[in-house]
Amino acid sequence: MDNYTFPIFPEEFVPEISPIQIFTLVLYALVVLLGVPGNALVLWVTGFRMKRSVTSIWFLNLALADLLCCLSLPLLMVPLAHDDHWHFGPLACTLVKGLFYLVMYCSVLQLVLISLDRLLLVKRPIWCQNHRRSRQAAWACGIVWCLALVGEIKRECVLGYPQETVWPIASFRFMMGFILPLFSGRSRGRVKSKKTLRVIIAVVLTFFLCWLPLHIMDFIVLATSRSSHHSPRIYLAHVLTVCLAYFNSCLNPLIYVCIGKSFKDSMSRSLRQILHFPTEDAAIFKYQGHQYLFKRYSCNQ
Repeated sequence: MDNYTFPIFPEEFVPEISPIQIFTLVLYALVVLLGVPGNALVLWVTGFRMKRSVTSIWFLNLALADLLCCLSLPLLMVPLAHDDHWHFGPLACTLVKGLFYLVMYCSVLQLVLISLDRLLLVKRPIWCQNHRRSRQAAWACGIVWCLALVGEIKRECVLGYPQETVWPIASFRFMMGFILPLFSGRSRGRVKSKKTLRVIIAVVLTFFLCWLPLHIMDFIVLATSRSSHHSPRIYLAHVLTVCLAYFNSCLNPLIYVCIGKSFKDSMSRSLRQILHFPTEDAAIFKYQGHQYLFKRYSCNQ
């Protein structure tokens, strides 16, 4: 399988703690601060508070992939703050850097599943009514994770790709990471919930906007000689596109809160339950014997 690396540039183009590295550290920290609690909240709501459905399973798995991506960022921030020197050994290097594209492939295949699910709802509504179950959706998500892992499990943490394989690898990433979900996302039609459709469109659109610049920069990097006077600007642009791709991992929770009505309702209901527990206890002592009033007030009814 292929070896992993970020683009290789002459050392003079990577200054010690440059402004772009500081900017990247700040952006990574922002992604961690927003993405970890945000995706953890999505996992909790879709996994434990919402009614189990095919759609909730799709979003749960997207949140799991994004959460893993956000949790890996602190390990990338340490070498970035030490002039790109890795201190955690080859195993951690392989896991962390392979996780970046693992999340991409998993998200891509998950978006393909969502698009196929929408297509079946339109083209085969009777079949979906009889066979579209959360158990089958869970199995499909498990297959997605296995396929994504197969593509990353043999990665090695080395300096670069062999020259004869670098273009095929970049082309494969572009096909899998952009063209495949783009064509699968073109299946349009009526779905049961227009609000669910808006959420799906927003998730797919933000994924494309955040990941397309990185795919473009991969090809620009390959087409540019390392000795070119454009290399410093290309290095800067590539770092920024990697940041943008990571930033996608903290956007989906914001989309669910802003657009997803069922998610927002479930989250609000759960927060009310948590915040009202002390008030309910106080009501028991204050209105002892008035059981009817307490039951009306309880969030657990």
